[in-house]
This record gives sequence, structure tokens and C-alpha cells, in this order.
Amino acid sequence: MNILLALMVLLDPSLRTTGEDTGYSFQTQDGLTVSFLTGSQNEYIVFRFGSPDSILLEFPQELSNSSWGQFSCSSYFRPGGELNEGLEIYSVNFLLNDTLVEVYDNYYSVGSVYENGITITVGPDTVLQRTGVFDSRVGSMYQIHNSFQDQEVLN
Repeated sequence: MNILLALMVLLDPSLRTTGEDTGYSFQTQDGLTVSFLTGSQNEYIVFRFGSPDSILLEFPQELSNSSWGQFSCSSYFRPGGELNEGLEIYSVNFLLNDTLVEVYDNYYSVGSVYENGITITVGPDTVLQRTGVFDSRVGSMYQIHNSFQDQEVLN
């Protein structure tokens, strides 16, 4: 399985289409792909989840500059290594009807723990929680957060 994931990463496993750039993408442990993709010159952002043969979720449907405002992102950074329990926590989420989708990418210096994944919640119930394969990442959540901040400055 590790060899298969490595090959998929080399072939860019993101769910991008022609003219799109991969901002952040990774494989889940069950082989699905989570991708945040941008149009050329960051004209839009789109989230896709699934496989190249079957996109399970795409948001938003309309690809325009207004797509940036349909996502929320948060981050927290505490430097200082293990002595200060340093960490980096990133998440991007969006609401689609009563469904909350959250993608996270975290680092904890105590134990050098890296984790990423996706959680989908409908109402009060978590209906899907998938852990990502950290080494399958393409791009970075830090880069996506910077792109959101750049869009806020432009608008």
C-alpha cells in the first residue's frame, strides 16, 4: 500500500482539472483524495473529495472569485519546541446546507506528531472521519491560508 500511495503522489493525486493548480491535497488511508484547487492566478478556489473516477463532493459548484468567501479557515501557532509544547494547527471548513466539512493539518512538537484528515458532520452527528496519509501531501495548508489572506486584502 505504501508503494501505491508513493506512486500516486508522484503522479499528482489531486483532483484537478485543466488550468487548475493544487494548493493542498492528500490521500486518506482508504485511498480517497482531498484537494483544494485554485484557478489560474487564484481566480477561484474549489474543494474536491473522492477519486478521479468518482468525485463524492465538490464545493462550491460555481467557480468564481466569490468562492473564496464561502470557506472559513483558522490557524494557531505556538513556537518553542517540546519545552513549550509547540504546535501548528490549521483547518479549512465550509458549510453545505446542514453539512459541515472540515479539513485539518496539524503538528505537535511533543512526540513530533503530524496529522491530517477530513471530518464531515451532518447536524450533530459525525458521518465521516478519515485520517490522511501525511506523507502523501502535495502543497501545504500554510500556503492555502496565505492564499485566503491574500484574497481578503484584494476584496
